[in-house]
Amino acid sequence: MAVSEQVCTRCGHDFCTECVVFPFGVSKGPLCISCALEAGGVSKQHTGRPKLAGKEIKRRVSNVPAPSAASSADPDDSNADDEADLDQAWLNGEVDVESSGGWSRTF
Repeated sequence: MAVSEQVCTRCGHDFCTECVVFPFGVSKGPLCISCALEAGGVSKQHTGRPKLAGKEIKRRVSNVPAPSAASSADPDDSNADDEADLDQAWLNGEVDVESSGGWSRTF
């Protein structure tokens, strides 16, 4: 189960990092999917969660720590190393071109 780490700047509810988007850039703050759709022009959907008061939203947003580059990095970098090794193997021609996702240099 995901932990709520972000607060929607429009409705003020807590969400995990997978459930928020930054439709106006990182400097404007995150929106939940429902609020982002509404901001994009899609008609408002009933979510069952009442919108919080402006003061409550500001209080919740100020209590959330700012995301750092270290926290957004994947803690398991071994997967990235495996992908880099596979990419290098493709470039060196060590992987069979007939395998799934393969390509060849002949046109």
